[in-house]
Amino acid sequence: METDRITIRLPQLHLHQIDLFIRAGEFSSRSEVVRHAVNEYINNYAGRIIEKADRIKKVQQLEAAVNAIEPYMKK
Repeated sequence: METDRITIRLPQLHLHQIDLFIRAGEFSSRSEVVRHAVNEYINNYAGRIIEKADRIKKVQQLEAAVNAIEPYMKK
């Protein structure tokens, strides 16, 4: 996979925690930690967006069903 370099600024506390992960052997570099965090965020966020889209679709289907039977309700 092709990668691009970016620059980010993080609070010292976060950098310290990232460095602790590296020293504990969980990750090999700060870049690896950030890539992992971004990947996790995107996967979780995508899931929430899909759930929201599903809820919107269900509401639209319900509205369509109500609109379809509404003429019969007036009789």
